[in-house]
Amino acid sequence: MKRYLLTFLFAVCTLAASSQRPAEGLWITVNVPVVFSEKWQMHNDASYRTLGSSAHALQYLYRPGIRYTLNNSASIAAGVAFFATRTSFSSNNTEFGKEFRTWQELLLQKQAAEKWQWQARVRTEQRFFRETSQKPAVNAHRLRLRGSIIRKLNDKWSVQLSEEYMRQLSAHRFDFDQNRIILTGHYRISTTAQLYAGYMYLLWPKASHQHIVTIGFQKNIAFHETNTHN
Repeated sequence: MKRYLLTFLFAVCTLAASSQRPAEGLWITVNVPVVFSEKWQMHNDASYRTLGSSAHALQYLYRPGIRYTLNNSASIAAGVAFFATRTSFSSNNTEFGKEFRTWQELLLQKQAAEKWQWQARVRTEQRFFRETSQKPAVNAHRLRLRGSIIRKLNDKWSVQLSEEYMRQLSAHRFDFDQNRIILTGHYRISTTAQLYAGYMYLLWPKASHQHIVTIGFQKNIAFHETNTHN
């Protein structure tokens, strides 16, 4: 009897641990904007996000789109996205749920001084989750608001502080989805490439939070010389 009780308690503890969001994680991102003309460019980004401090994947994503530059201070964009997310926080679980998105974006940016720049981004997303063994298929609509301040330190280095707030409409409820505060350092390798790394504090509903290390690489491919957008 005692042995069965211990086995049951161990199983409950294991299940509870696998259902809890990890307190940390690593997000690795690659951005490859492709510039076709002074007005048009293709948005490309892909990311690998880990399950906690392990190398196991929690999520993969690829997000293409088309951007149109309105003027020196504003651009609009739209595209699709493909996500695969592990259906639980257990590394033993090999099932990934599929998500398809469409998205639209307005990006505003302005040079505030010689070395300062601010950005404001509004993005809307339509999210379509496929059925998994644990959840039925569901659709949702999300609003994302992000503000950023960028400080150029010298010809090679700059720092960026951003906050992004999200709310999501699902099952007739428009609830808080997440809030991200991000501090990032950017290193300019060349006129077309840069590396960046930083820290993200990620707040989820019910006061759940994560500490995320972000690492990224951006390479601009230009068929026409113009400014690109991060």
